[in-house]
Amino acid sequence: MAKPLHLISYTLHDRSHSVEVESDREQLTPYQARFYLSALHTFEWPSEFRNVQVTRILQPKRERASPTHRVQR
Repeated sequence: MAKPLHLISYTLHDRSHSVEVESDREQLTPYQARFYLSALHTFEWPSEFRNVQVTRILQPKRERASPTHRVQR
């Protein structure tokens, strides 16, 4: 079974960012997300992340098939 997927939106150095995260938890708090983000951005402290919001993604994006090329004969 697939792990729950979350979208973490945040501000770092006055720039907006977002990242999709698989988690072992059904719910991920902004506090927990800050520690994930500090591992992702290894030179930043958890307190550096502003406006951290976590949203559970209930229907992940579908994998798109790679483009096909027509072969003329």
